Amino acid sequence: MPGHVIQQVPTNKPVSPGNVRARLDEEEQVSLAQSIAQNGILVPLLGHYEGDAIIVDDGHRRLDAARRAGLATVPMLIAEKAPSPAERVTLQLLANTQRQGLKVTEHARALHDLMKATGWSAAEVSVRLGRPSPGTISKLLSLLVLPRDVQDLIDAGRVPMSSAYAICTVPHAVERQRLIQAVLEGRLTRDRLVAETKAVKSGRPAPRTSTQQRIARERVVIRLGEGRSVAVSAPTLTVDAVVNWFMDLAEQLRHAGADGRPLAEVARNISGNGK
Repeated sequence: MPGHVIQQVPTNKPVSPGNVRARLDEEEQVSLAQSIAQNGILVPLLGHYEGDAIIVDDGHRRLDAARRAGLATVPMLIAEKAPSPAERVTLQLLANTQRQGLKVTEHARALHDLMKATGWSAAEVSVRLGRPSPGTISKLLSLLVLPRDVQDLIDAGRVPMSSAYAICTVPHAVERQRLIQAVLEGRLTRDRLVAETKAVKSGRPAPRTSTQQRIARERVVIRLGEGRSVAVSAPTLTVDAVVNWFMDLAEQLRHAGADGRPLAEVARNISGNGK
């Protein structure tokens, strides 16, 4: 789409005929509108004229959020000619796939630097950026007590976020390192990790389980339809525990499989034992 000219376009004028996104997430749009109200639109929309109408080719989320924020105009790069349907879809796909988000601890360090430079509280940062919530910001900042090599393991999906947050509540660095190593070696389930962190913080020894003792395990098969199922096995199964495990697993799969490796290889990688 050569020959773009940037213009300030009234927010009520552009038309959004379609986008590769099936729908806009309401919560995300509220957050984006909050950010745009504070900071404006940093990246212009892309569009073209069809007669007197301005058609949005990229920037549907920003336009919706700008309208919610009450902006009178939005910056838009106007192309000299309309793209073909294939060109429009290609443009939208490229615009979305080329926007790579920060890694978890990169995000945490950036928030820390911003708060240090401005003196803003977590609540004020949340308002100015539109996200994340103050509670999430506090959790992200807690990750910075961990050594840099452990932060890299979190970004790689080797240490689940819920486990990392629990370990960060332990005040002593030596105990944190011991718990991290146990998680990496697969010796601590999430429930067991919570019990250990509580014990460490209270100053009492955590109950130990003999590695020689065979523990009775529950097993549940969850059928997902269309021939798909997931089997879950643990000494004790609860709905909350399984939900947390699946959330951890989803994080690890997303990080470890980001480069397109086969599922079997990704599974071996996140299991930590290569078998």
